[in-house]
Amino acid sequence: MKRDNVIRLKRVIDTDRLSLTAESMELIVNDLSVALSDYFVLSEAPVIKVSPKDGKYEIDIRVSAEALKTFLPVP
Repeated sequence: MKRDNVIRLKRVIDTDRLSLTAESMELIVNDLSVALSDYFVLSEAPVIKVSPKDGKYEIDIRVSAEALKTFLPVP
């Protein structure tokens, strides 16, 4: 088996172990979009990658924003 195929298979197995369905990921992305939209003008939806690592989960979030919104601190 080629190395690329092995890596892809490992990712599929790892993702399956996460028990994160497409619907779950969509909910997380939507929640992040709402929260971040309070502070930024987002140019695209967040992209999330969740990977098991050393018995925990590593979560990478990538998002782009066109601008910072003006906001006041909480009194």
